Amino acid sequence: MANALKGKTTVSITWIAPTKEGVNALNIFFDSHYEFMETKSYREGPLKLIQYVISESPEYDGMDEFFEGKFPSKTGRTIFNLFEIYETENGLHHHWIETAPFAEVLDEMIETHNIEVFCFNQMKVRQSLWD
Repeated sequence: MANALKGKTTVSITWIAPTKEGVNALNIFFDSHYEFMETKSYREGPLKLIQYVISESPEYDGMDEFFEGKFPSKTGRTIFNLFEIYETENGLHHHWIETAPFAEVLDEMIETHNIEVFCFNQMKVRQSLWD
């Protein structure tokens, strides 16, 4: 059904790790975060977590080669992206409150491994295809 997710609330966080040690630290973090999400996330009601995805890839140097059917060279850094969809903005807001205990550990890891972070929070789905 087209636009089934329209109006739902999302968060997208991207981490860029410049070293293998940073990649390992993020992998350990995401393993524990997965368990936390599985335990703490609501499956029904206004706080419902609809989707939880962690993606990983090398960082590529540019985009033009993709349009030409080629893969660009890799920079040597690794990108991780977390994407979550919630039934309501209160669901995501509640999740941030519950994850407060992770904040100090995550901040220390980011600083120790010189990881770049980009957070796009409390966004509304504008369009969606299929469920």
